[in-house]
Amino acid sequence: MSEVALQQDFLGAFGVLEVDGCVLLAANRRVLTQGESRVRTFDLPGGRVEPGERVEEALRREWLEETGTTIQAVRFLFVQEGIRRVDGVRRYAWRSFFFEVASEEPIAVRREPVPMSEVEGLLWMPIERLPEVLQAPYHAGYIRFRADGQPFQVDTW
Repeated sequence: MSEVALQQDFLGAFGVLEVDGCVLLAANRRVLTQGESRVRTFDLPGGRVEPGERVEEALRREWLEETGTTIQAVRFLFVQEGIRRVDGVRRYAWRSFFFEVASEEPIAVRREPVPMSEVEGLLWMPIERLPEVLQAPYHAGYIRFRADGQPFQVDTW
């Protein structure tokens, strides 16, 4: 087993925007398996809560950075908690808060990266296709939440 250093725990805030039976997703490049290269994934817009930031403030900041639009958190949906392991060794814990959001302006699909944006593009995905597109290990809680509505989801990645 390799030596793995503990990292700081992750606290995240993510938004779910549904319009006409579709959910807005952001295209990112992520390392999903230690030692492998980045792969394209689709995620809900959002990200890390910075020190001193409230969860809702982080959600608004991340959403603006990724989509170029402003939002309001309408309703808390659920929290997901988990452990990230590398080679079977606990590396860090993560907690992510998910909110239903409302956009204050229309959001167009972007296929090209936008300067200063952390994402490669945006995609409106039909709700029924989410399980086939959201395949990263950390998406499991969101997919389960859509099925069971439970406000607390636990996963190991």
